[in-house]
Amino acid sequence: MLGFCVRYAQGARRWLRALAAARLPQPVALKLNLFGKADFPLAASPVEPQGELALHEHDCLELVLVTGGHATHRLELESFPIEKGDVFVVPPGMSHGYGNCRALDLMNVVFDLKRLELPEYQLLRIPGYVALFSLEPRLRVRDGFKSRLKLDNQALAEVLQLIGLLRKETLERKPTFELACTGLLTTVLVHLARSYAAMTTPQSQALMRVASVVEWLNQHFVDPIALEDLARRAHMSKSTLGRCFQECFGMAPMSYLIDLRLKQAEHLLRDTNTLIRDIAPRIGIDNPSYFARIFRKRTGLEPSAYRERHQSSPASLPPRP
Repeated sequence: MLGFCVRYAQGARRWLRALAAARLPQPVALKLNLFGKADFPLAASPVEPQGELALHEHDCLELVLVTGGHATHRLELESFPIEKGDVFVVPPGMSHGYGNCRALDLMNVVFDLKRLELPEYQLLRIPGYVALFSLEPRLRVRDGFKSRLKLDNQALAEVLQLIGLLRKETLERKPTFELACTGLLTTVLVHLARSYAAMTTPQSQALMRVASVVEWLNQHFVDPIALEDLARRAHMSKSTLGRCFQECFGMAPMSYLIDLRLKQAEHLLRDTNTLIRDIAPRIGIDNPSYFARIFRKRTGLEPSAYRERHQSSPASLPPRP
């Protein structure tokens, strides 16, 4: 299956390069699925050199490291210069391509977060991870790509060494390679998150301030929280923080907080035996009637009906605390 996926992806890339070289009007981006349903949803591959590549998109997340040369990174409405040391994320569904390639070398790591058993909850507690993998792609056009991660030669060599080990595991597929790959990928993500947090450009620091608020909310959503508290943590005005959240998440900061609480409520109803009357205070909502109303608005179901529809066998769930 891996061989088929690699051949399919290589064939698609050749087609896209030919399309770009023909300088025809850009079509609607071709959607590529690099993984078969039964295949391990992680691959690392060097592209040396990377030629012209028309707009395309993936069903998976793509982590791109520019290991040599320079080019233009094309999006649907904008394009930006890239060069050695640049690191950026292409989320699922984002159309992108390459033009004006001059000795461009890339290392691509593609993976499906939904199918990999990554410790995403812990990763979301790292502000640098939130900034690099969530905020920067959403604000890329607004910031003119100035908030991208930039690695020096030593830092780039270090992360490429880790990715080399990861690629070796995916190709050799020894027993328990899945566990090794997940561990190595997590190490790569943490390494890059720390590198992003160490950046000093005004754009990256602004993203880190928003990321620190997101990380804090993920850990403290049960606590009483006011918009003034979040703005103070971000060192921003309430209106500026609101604009950032709207651009990144399509909602205001307090709506994001409610969303976190309701996601936790869904988890408690689906995956635990917590009494329904105890759920509202467990997620930071004092008024049970208000909780029931906003939960019904979100899911279309009363909490009891949601549990009946979605809960696993009660006998298999952890006991109530």
